Amino acid sequence: MTSDELNILVLEGDNLLGQLMCDMIRMYRIGAPQLSSSEVDACQMMKNHPFDLCIFDINLRGQLCDQAVAEANARAIPVLLLADGDEADQLSTRPARGLVVRKPASEEDIRGAAAQLLQSEPVR
Repeated sequence: MTSDELNILVLEGDNLLGQLMCDMIRMYRIGAPQLSSSEVDACQMMKNHPFDLCIFDINLRGQLCDQAVAEANARAIPVLLLADGDEADQLSTRPARGLVVRKPASEEDIRGAAAQLLQSEPVR
């Protein structure tokens, strides 16, 4: 599977940051990103489309993304969590397969974590 065939869901409450994340994913040819700014929409997107990786900002306008993590777990999608401080410890639902990158994160940190998660993926 080539990187152009990899579908990546980006959940980010700030539209500008979400667009920057999607631009980075395209620029480095990690995959084809789809952006959601709402946890409810992200869960619906996971139900309707197969994703190879999810990148979630843990804190969405003051709410943790537990529901999105649970949906990703139900679909066996690896999750890259972007977290401030100890936010990952506050999640009530842990990713079955996932990594946490502390913010502020560099592009290299995000690319490396995404590559690590995608390499551990079985070929569909």
